[in-house]
Parts: sequence; structure tokens; C-alpha cells
Amino acid sequence: MASTLLSLFLLISTSIAASSTQVAPDALASQYVLPTSTSLPFPSATLSPNDTQDLLVSKWSLNKGHIQDGPENLAFVEDPYPNKPPSGAHGVLSPSGPVLQVTYPAGSYSHDTGGVQFYNLWNTTDGSSFRTMMVSYELAFDSGFDWVKGGKLPGLRGGLNSTGCSGGNQADGLSCFSTRLMWRRNGEGEGQSTPPQISLNRFSVVS
Repeated sequence: MASTLLSLFLLISTSIAASSTQVAPDALASQYVLPTSTSLPFPSATLSPNDTQDLLVSKWSLNKGHIQDGPENLAFVEDPYPNKPPSGAHGVLSPSGPVLQVTYPAGSYSHDTGGVQFYNLWNTTDGSSFRTMMVSYELAFDSGFDWVKGGKLPGLRGGLNSTGCSGGNQADGLSCFSTRLMWRRNGEGEGQSTPPQISLNRFSVVS
């Protein structure tokens, strides 16, 4: 089977919110009073895998300044669907220019054999802690993509591997959390979350 690919392009990186009604990211940020937003820079022209790695390492605030797994599977390419803008929220403009392509070679099954894994780090300008975050991105799958059993998509995480924030472990409520989107068989989607075990009389939980 030929290599399959997932083309994704991130728009705003600033908790994943789900709703039956699509809402523009800036409107949702305003609703939850999120004063700060960050957009990941994209090139104005396509880039080779090596140049793509250089841009991500220099501009995307990567943990330890490197791509953990699969850097060779990344490339900024021409939008494969230029005449099919995403069916996103009303008022969201389709980005122009290259998109970030992630390749999953035939037979791959984890980030060690295909796809990619890296961590972006976010900090406030005044040194305070984030209380609420939202991540927004758009993606497209190749028309011949083999969904197999499933796979993970970008999400939010807080904490270190040593505190149990990776591999599906339950968050301890003190030092970590993780929330990701996933695809399943036949392109079905689901959310995977290991939220802190918090006292509901102290925090408001929105799902």
C-alpha cells in the first residue's frame, strides 16, 4: 500500500472545547475571556523536510528545541485542497499558502514508525499561570487514507512524563493533565482526556 498522509495546519494555539454548534475561535476566546492568543508561523512558500524542521525548531517554541519523533515525515506543501475550504465555523477564513503535511508510511503504527511527535511550550509574559486554554486547528485527510484502528491528533497537556501525564495514565489532579482528539475506524472522531481529579465546589468544569 502506498504511503498515506495527514495534512494539518494549525491556526491558533492558545482546552479543547466541543459543541454541536460551530463557533469561530476568536468568538469562543472572547466568550471565555481569554486575553492572549498565539499563532504558529507558517512559511509563504513550500519547504523541504529539512527546511521544515529548521523552521519548526527556530519558530515554534519546541520543548528542548527539537522534534521528538518523525521529523522526516514533516513538510510544508501546497494545499492539496485549495478549492475546498474547511467547513468550519461561520466567519472563519480559510488560510492561504502552504500547509503542514504529516506522512504516515504504509504499515506504521506508532510515532516510532510514522507520523510525528513534538511539544510546543507556552508561557505567559508576566510569569503567571494559565487558568484556561484553547487550541484550534484545521486538518484534512488524504482521500485514500487508511483509518486502521485509530490515531492521535494534537491537543493540550500539562506536566511531565514522570508525573503520569503520558500514555493514557490517569492524571493525579495536582501535577498533570492531558486532552487529545483522536480518529477511529472509518474516520470517526473521539476525545481522549485525562483531566485533573478536582473538587467541583472549587472549580467549574465545562465539557
